[in-house]
Parts: sequence; structure tokens; C-alpha cells
Amino acid sequence: MKRKNSIFLIYLTAVTALFNPFPQSCTGRQAGPQEDTSNHIYGITIDDTWENEVDISRIIKKIKELPQRATVRIVMSADKRPEKYKTLFQKIHQVADIMACPVDSSEMILYRNIRSYKQRFAESYKQLKDVTDIWETANEINGEGWLGNDAQFIADKTLAALRYIKENGGKTAITTYYTRPGEQKTEMSAWLEKYIPQTAKEKLDYLFVSYYEDDNAGYIPDWQSIFTNLEKQFPHAKLGIGECGSTRDGAGKREKQEKYNYYYTMPKYTANYVGGYFWWYWVQDVVINQDIR
Repeated sequence: MKRKNSIFLIYLTAVTALFNPFPQSCTGRQAGPQEDTSNHIYGITIDDTWENEVDISRIIKKIKELPQRATVRIVMSADKRPEKYKTLFQKIHQVADIMACPVDSSEMILYRNIRSYKQRFAESYKQLKDVTDIWETANEINGEGWLGNDAQFIADKTLAALRYIKENGGKTAITTYYTRPGEQKTEMSAWLEKYIPQTAKEKLDYLFVSYYEDDNAGYIPDWQSIFTNLEKQFPHAKLGIGECGSTRDGAGKREKQEKYNYYYTMPKYTANYVGGYFWWYWVQDVVINQDIR
């Protein structure tokens, strides 16, 4: 996520809203009773920025209160070796599944060659494989600028990590970055078509989409069309929303709650759609400020 330097940019997406669905009147997007959501991922993500603000026990307490087992994405910092995360992963894994993100999008540029990027995943896998369920091999992979300016190089780093994890028996994920039409030189679908080879598309386990409407002048994408297209490109991957949130300065509780409701009651767009959503500011908006309930 390109806002990684913001205070409390916690990626913990616990979803009480999903487990106890909001009323239909809140969004008009609540899943119908005919939709099978038994394989949905109800994500949670945390990074390191909360460490001096919120005790992990408070976060674990909230996770334990959820009626279903959540999935926690843990965003790892480049300056922290994987073994330093063992205790955190072990504690979280007792109450939730884990998707590890060894390299955040804002830090991919720090890995100057394919070997170093792959090594980060190899070291992480060695230390954390027993308490990790999914490996996010790239975060916001097609974001232009902050990941670097060489799209092929970015893709090659991702593919090296993807191959390593798959060869060692792990489940893989890629998170893409969606923007309203015309905002990027290369549109998300076209980027994936150009830089991700078909062999990798066939093997990928999860393909998630990051989207922030506040960063796109309130534009609401045609999600049905987007996920229908992605399912054609990635026929065996499970699909979902990988990041969302309220990023507008000064956003009030009602605005955040309405946006939260909207995403967490999205319908099952395609056969392979499994939810996700991953509200980026969950710790800030739910645990600390209690803007969302």
C-alpha cells in the first residue's frame, strides 16, 4: 500500500460486519441467501506501526470474539528479520489463519535484484512456514512509481518468489492495484496480461484487488465485470478484494461506517470469488478510535 508511512496504517481486517451482516438498507449489496460463502476469507492484517500504541493482547481479544476463524495478513518490515516475527505469528495463529506479506509494496523497491527478493521469501518461509497459511508474493504489484519504474523487473521478482513458495508446497497470493480508468499508464488487467505469464496464472492460489475510492474521486468500479475478467485470466485462483478503507482526511464515523458496510456486504461476483476486503485502517478505526462498530 502506497500510504505505508502513515501513522497506524494497520492492515488488520477483522470483519465483525461480515460475520454479523449489516442490514440490507445499509448498502443494498448484501449477499443473497442463495450465495455459498462457506469458503470466504474474512481477512485481518497487521503491520509493525501499532507496536507502541496498542498491545497485541487487545488485538487478539478482538479476533477471538469473532464467530468465525479470520485470516490475518501480517505485513513484515524490511528492516526486521523473519525470525523476529515468530512469536507474533505463533500468537496470532492460535486464533486465526495467517497470510504473510514478507515485502510490502512500499518496500519492494528496496530489493535491488531478483535474488534478494527471493531470499527474503526463502528466509521467511524457513522461519514461519508452520504458522503461515498463505504467502502474499507481491502487494499492489502493478502500482506505478513507488514499487519502481521497471514493470518487468517487478514482475520477475514476484515470479521468483511465487515459484519458490509453490515448489515448497505453500499457497500463494498476489494483490493488484486498481484505479479508475486513465489514472495509470497501464490498466490493471492489461498489466497482468502483459507481465504475468500464463503458467503463473494457472498456478496462483489467490488473486486480490486493492482499491481505495477516496483516492479515485469516489469512482465505483464495475466489480462484476472486473472479477469476471480476472476469473478468465486466472482460472484456478480464488478472487477477492485485497485492500479497502477510508483514506480521506477528516472522514467522519458515518462515512467510514457506510464505506465499511458497502465493501463487507459485497455479493459473490463469480464462482471463484471469496471475499477478502481487508480494511486497511482496522486497528485505528475499530480498536483505537472506534469509528466503526
